[in-house]
Amino acid sequence: MKTSRIFGFDILNLKKTELFEYFDNFLVDNRSAKTQIVFTPNSEQIVMAKHNLLFANYLKKADWLLPDGIGLVWASSILEFFGKIEEEIEERIAGVELVEHLLETIVKYPDQNTLIIGGRDYAGSFEGEFFEDMKSLKKIRNNLYWTEGYQEKEDILLIEEQALEKIINRLKPKIVFVALGAPDQEKWIIEHLDLLHKNQVKIAVAVGGSFDFLFAKVTRAPQLWQKIGLEWLWRLLKQPWRRKRQLKLIKFICLLIREII
Repeated sequence: MKTSRIFGFDILNLKKTELFEYFDNFLVDNRSAKTQIVFTPNSEQIVMAKHNLLFANYLKKADWLLPDGIGLVWASSILEFFGKIEEEIEERIAGVELVEHLLETIVKYPDQNTLIIGGRDYAGSFEGEFFEDMKSLKKIRNNLYWTEGYQEKEDILLIEEQALEKIINRLKPKIVFVALGAPDQEKWIIEHLDLLHKNQVKIAVAVGGSFDFLFAKVTRAPQLWQKIGLEWLWRLLKQPWRRKRQLKLIKFICLLIREII
């Protein structure tokens, strides 16, 4: 697949329709294949990776790095203008849009389960029901399941790891969405890749807060704001506590300037 190398990372450079078509075909391909790792970096995560080599290594191990943030698309245009890269990124591919598409696709195959790991109270968005013998797992609808995974990401208990492994072994999901926040979700996928592959998980996606939007816990920006690349501003207006995180945009601009000169 075509990529553009910016800030030391190979960012996917495709139309989202092409990406969606690939995964539609991949899900129904019965030939043995390794689990596909999908990460969704934005400007904030690129800054984080430049200061956290471990996180940078996690990102580089992904099969797919989607340009989740509009900042990456804009940066690629500027870098192409200055002759630093051959081709700018065609369009932003928001992680939430991929998640939504995968959910719409997998529902057509009721025998293929999907698991969400992380997030808070997602089962409350529907009439969830407890799984028979694993109380930490809830069925949200059809073949979609959710588990909080860990009470505290900073203090993971052995019993939590064992329970999660049991869930994956029993459920054998075709898609696993990990909503633990960066860099924890990327770390989790890389460190549990053998477990996922053993259970024939086809796609593992680091989703951040995508399900907060899909389950209407947070309102996504109107279409116009999305199209003109101001979804980040909408989120800032709706969630003022994100101000400190948005300050990383200044650091991102500094990184861009360094790439140019």
